[in-house]
Amino acid sequence: MRNDAIVHRLAPAWARTLAAMRGPRTQVRSQCRRCGALMREDVDALIGLHSGQASLIDRQARCRMVGCDGATFYLAARGLEGSWHELLHDDALRTGLGDGPPAHGADGRPVRSAPG
Repeated sequence: MRNDAIVHRLAPAWARTLAAMRGPRTQVRSQCRRCGALMREDVDALIGLHSGQASLIDRQARCRMVGCDGATFYLAARGLEGSWHELLHDDALRTGLGDGPPAHGADGRPVRSAPG
């Protein structure tokens, strides 16, 4: 069994809470398990929903695509260093991700490299 405190300590400081992600040039992406849509997330809007002390690590939400009732997972965040940091660590949440549809953008075209 995984210890949540350890996972949060291993995450970069800027990725541990939404308030920390609020910094300049922080980007967050999510992907729907059902339709495969890859979406940009607005950190300020997420703070309004969950508070600045909330974490996106292992958190899921409803898909925002019209006509889809799937669950999205917060795929990755990118800070000032430019590399993407995966936000989904829980093995139970990761189960079946490879069986879902491929990541695609709003235009329906496949995205080759979803995390980056």
